[in-house]
Amino acid sequence: MHAEPRPSLWTRARHSGLIAALVIGVAAWGAGRLLQQHERDSHAETLRQLVRPGDLKLISSTSCLFCTRARQYLTEQRIPFEECFIERDSACLAEYRTRGAAGTPTVLVRGQARLGFDPGQVAEALAAAR
Repeated sequence: MHAEPRPSLWTRARHSGLIAALVIGVAAWGAGRLLQQHERDSHAETLRQLVRPGDLKLISSTSCLFCTRARQYLTEQRIPFEECFIERDSACLAEYRTRGAAGTPTVLVRGQARLGFDPGQVAEALAAAR
C-alpha cells in the first residue's frame, strides 16, 4: 500500500488562499503608502502657499524625535519656520512654560499653540486664520 505524497508547503499555501491574502495585503499596504505620500505632498504644497515668515515656530527639545521629524519635514518641503530649543534658550523655555505647554514640539501657528506637528492641522489653522 502506497501513501499519497504529502503536498508541498507552496501547494498547501496556494490552495488555502494564503498567497492571495498575502498579495492583497502587500497591495493594500502599498496603496496606503502611496495615499499617505500624496496627502503629505498635498499638505506641503498648501503650507508652501500659506506660510509666511514668522507664521510658524517650533518650540523644540534637543532630545525630541518628533521635533526632529517636524524640522526635517519643514526643511525638506522648503516651508519657512523658526525654531528654538528649551534646553539652549532661556527665552524659549520661558515661552514654553508661560504657554503651559504639555510637550514638544509645541507648534506656534501665527501665535496659537498646538502640541505636536501635523501638516494637515497646521494648514487648516493657517487657512482659518486668513
